[in-house]
Amino acid sequence: MKPTLIASILSLALAASGRVCKVSSQSSSNIPSSSPSSPSSTAPFINPTTTISTVPSSTTSSTPSYPKGTGIQLVSSCKNPKHWGVTYDDGPTQYADIMLDLFKKYNIKATFFVTGNLYIKASDPEWSRIIKRMDDEGHIIGNHTFDHIKLGLLSIDEIKNELLLVEDALFDVIGKKPAFMRLPNLSGGNNSTISETLESLGYNAMVNCNVDTKDYANGGDKEYAVSALSEQLGNSIITLNHLEYNNANATNIIELATAEIEYMLANGYKPVTMEECLGISGYQ
Repeated sequence: MKPTLIASILSLALAASGRVCKVSSQSSSNIPSSSPSSPSSTAPFINPTTTISTVPSSTTSSTPSYPKGTGIQLVSSCKNPKHWGVTYDDGPTQYADIMLDLFKKYNIKATFFVTGNLYIKASDPEWSRIIKRMDDEGHIIGNHTFDHIKLGLLSIDEIKNELLLVEDALFDVIGKKPAFMRLPNLSGGNNSTISETLESLGYNAMVNCNVDTKDYANGGDKEYAVSALSEQLGNSIITLNHLEYNNANATNIIELATAEIEYMLANGYKPVTMEECLGISGYQ
């Protein structure tokens, strides 16, 4: 079946359930609902068998410094039309290290929106080890809430608690508090209570996307992801991927990421963190 037909069928099915990325310029309203997978039972680690392609020659000499943001904005695009905001949700997971290895080989810095009580718990030393590795290797770490629950279902105090639990855990490990967050299920971007609460806590960006790989629904379908990316060529792109999803394994999660990377590099895009995408600091 052709990739475009696969994309059309899956898009129609997921649109019916409300699981669609926002495709627009920067905005503060009208966010659709897109959902990551629920945690599956913990599987033993699987050594990857995929061969990673040759590393491109592009390099980054140092980590740039960005100004602090002001206010709160809902974003689904970068300032530069040739920038690709690489984002991954739901970490840390058992696949975090092999993904970090892949990004290191390609010299790519990503943004990870992490939870505290999903796959690997914040109380687990592995959580802290992976978070520290992400930070040490130049990636940006954002908040995806502690329990991965839709914030529109919660009171203001409960919303604050979901964010502060992750903030405190991150601060204990890397000494920084995030200024970027991603709403669970991308739900609640047009809710003024949520945005005002986030702003009161020092957040500057609710990060949406304009390309959803739907890995949580299609098992990491490479053809679907490339087809979805092709529809946004010419625009800046923010992709939504997950560090674990239903039927994920160490082979297909690497193959999906590699297919995206090679396609985007071949089309002249620069993979960037959300800091570089937006031009503001990812930390408070």
